Amino acid sequence: MFEKTQNLSRRSFLAGAGVLTAGIAGGALVGCSPKETEPKAGEAEPAATGAAEGTQATDAIWSIPELGEPKETIQADVCIVGAGGTGTAAAIQAIDLGLKPVVIERLNGYGGSFIGTEGMTGLETHFTEADGGVTFAGAYNPNAPYGVKNAINTCLNFHHWIPQHKLYENFFGQTAETIDWLESHGIEFEGNISIGVGPKVWHVYDKGDNASPGGYFMQCFGKEADKLGVEARFNTLGRKIVMENGKVAGLLAETDKGDVIKVEAPVVIVGTGGYANNSDMLYSVSETKNANIQALGMDCRDGDGLKMAKDAGAEFAEGLGTVMWCGPVTIGAVTATWTTDAYSAGVQPTLWLNEKGERFCKEDLWLDDFAGAGICVRNQEKTFALFTEADMKRWETDGPDGQVFSFGTPGTPLAKAREVLEKAEGCHVGDSIEAVCKEVGLDAAAVQATVDQYNGYCDAAAGLDGDDPSADEEFGKRAKYLHKMDAGPYWLCETADGFYTTCGGIKVNEKIQVLDADGQVIPGLYAGGSDAGGLYGDSYDVKFAPGSQAAWAVNSGRLAVKDAKEYLGK
Repeated sequence: MFEKTQNLSRRSFLAGAGVLTAGIAGGALVGCSPKETEPKAGEAEPAATGAAEGTQATDAIWSIPELGEPKETIQADVCIVGAGGTGTAAAIQAIDLGLKPVVIERLNGYGGSFIGTEGMTGLETHFTEADGGVTFAGAYNPNAPYGVKNAINTCLNFHHWIPQHKLYENFFGQTAETIDWLESHGIEFEGNISIGVGPKVWHVYDKGDNASPGGYFMQCFGKEADKLGVEARFNTLGRKIVMENGKVAGLLAETDKGDVIKVEAPVVIVGTGGYANNSDMLYSVSETKNANIQALGMDCRDGDGLKMAKDAGAEFAEGLGTVMWCGPVTIGAVTATWTTDAYSAGVQPTLWLNEKGERFCKEDLWLDDFAGAGICVRNQEKTFALFTEADMKRWETDGPDGQVFSFGTPGTPLAKAREVLEKAEGCHVGDSIEAVCKEVGLDAAAVQATVDQYNGYCDAAAGLDGDDPSADEEFGKRAKYLHKMDAGPYWLCETADGFYTTCGGIKVNEKIQVLDADGQVIPGLYAGGSDAGGLYGDSYDVKFAPGSQAAWAVNSGRLAVKDAKEYLGK
């Protein structure tokens, strides 16, 4: 959980961004955290914040440290920064194409934030074709198979045509080949399924004996990279892209002991996972209002790749602040790994409240579109989930009311939800609504009024078809998810807005080449995965391409190396 930072607004970030570009391009800056200055005794406070103040704060967020002289120099065809899905795919693809890669990774092995994924989008794969193809009522053309062209048009419409059509052609058009390519390198898939009401194109990984499908995927992928002889430097941070005569010449990196390494390489691929763990950066570039947010996944995503690319002259794509919000996470109940009963309980369609004690969306929205639910939670100042002991007992006996990805399944009891939630700092249990509201500072009268109205909708839902939304006159929540709250004990959970990754980032073209402010290619520089932007509009497209970000990670790494081979003339 992060507390919302108050020192930098998105407006001040944007005010200073233009000046910052010139400052960073001239050389590395010192400092890693925002600095607040206070007036001296007798001095008046500044009349207003403006571009200068925004620039100072932005400098602090986007600066990269000065480095000493290198103690070691390495030669490579391709330097890859990050050993998650993007970087590992790029490294293995480089070996396949006869190139020499060197991987720089801040953690102690392969994995990165990709270990949090469960599956990826695949279109026209041998899995989907074995099913006779995929049909999807929500498609651009619902009467045609949901293949590459249909998915492209469907997703472009959803994202209001912000992404490039050619980028989508290259990305979606390669997904079937990538599934085959991954299988040829030892990755196994359980098959293709759907998420909520989405198309059946989510290709779920086999997880072996591991609790995490993504964790097992990266174990296998890392072993494959080792077997192929990929040179990797772990516990080493990529710090600065070396530019010579307007072209990439390599990378400066720093080990955990403070030693500087120089990688001499005409190609650098940036794939450090975005900026999910950098709350200052996230609040500065996004529209987030919620005081409580929680990054789910590995604590390794500080925006290093974005900083280095900006320093090298890169432009950011539209939607830098796009985040894969995923809705309520009970504070203190979930850590980096969310495949738990407590997580499943927290996202059930109970009664969600904001700081005013009011509902703000149809709570079953999460089951169909967790990204949409996440944005609804993002737009509140604080959020809470209210349910009763009867709900908890039902989940312990019958499982969750609605499916939670691949792990929270109706019919399978949530046996461990109670013990985890009871210990969580954000969870409060009491005999009355007034008692639990007092624990969190909510207006009990306002909450009671909301509950009374909600119970009326529950009464109206009796006897209706389960999918009938007419009883909930406010939001249209389906009848089967309307359970009365007229008896305690009551559970009131303070919730953060969880998010899996940031999605906005560096501007790239369809070849995954990084572009500058004039839209020109920066020769030798590529960015993929969560470091690259332009794939989405304001939200993740889980309803239309479930697993698209995981698929993008692997496919962008492969596409970058394919183009790099041409660039190198090898």
